[in-house]
Amino acid sequence: SRDATTRFVKMSFAISAQATCARVTGGVAVRRNEGMKSSFSGARVVQKDVVKLARKQVATVAAVSVPEGVTIEKMGKDLLNKTYYPKGEDTDNNRKPWIVIDAAGLRLGRLSTLIATYLRGANVGSYSPSMNMGTYVVVINAEKVTVSGNKMTEKIYRRHETGRPGSMKEETFIKLQQRIPERIIEKAVKGMLPKNRMGREIFGQLKVYAGPEHPHAAQSPVDLTAEVKARCYSSSQRK
Repeated sequence: SRDATTRFVKMSFAISAQATCARVTGGVAVRRNEGMKSSFSGARVVQKDVVKLARKQVATVAAVSVPEGVTIEKMGKDLLNKTYYPKGEDTDNNRKPWIVIDAAGLRLGRLSTLIATYLRGANVGSYSPSMNMGTYVVVINAEKVTVSGNKMTEKIYRRHETGRPGSMKEETFIKLQQRIPERIIEKAVKGMLPKNRMGREIFGQLKVYAGPEHPHAAQSPVDLTAEVKARCYSSSQRK
């Protein structure tokens, strides 16, 4: 029949193509019995590639200075690994430092980027994006943060109190600052953190308070207000 002839032609073409590949590349032809299918696997390895790879490994090992009487086998394979990857103890919350920032007179956007940098630990030499290497950040005087231009009256914050359509509430920057000043900095910083489980964990390390007082004196936070002000403004904007 016509279907049988078509299957026979397809099978013959697959077998001939398989044999051709095996002759050209020196590979091994493998026949599968399930459903009369054929496949090709394996390829000839050129001898000069093996020699080149061996020379590269020998040169790499020779470039490393090994103490007298110590061999590569004794040192282990980590001898050539120069990149440090953070361990579990590096992300322990009990070992994280605390810093305090006075937000009085600082721009919201520039302040938030620096807070997000400290929270993620991007200012640390051993920073890794997949690990929580940041610090605890305490922000005081949140009601005195400023914005540029007409954002005081034009910047809108929207929220859904019930999650249902039609219940959206809108609020300007100045009204939210008078009602809940901490939420302004929290929303700005949260938008700069990863949108995953680690981002939610990092956001918990941010403590924002209105006024000059905070309840974290027992953690002995370091005041980095001067450093943040120097990084927030250029030389022409500093007061």
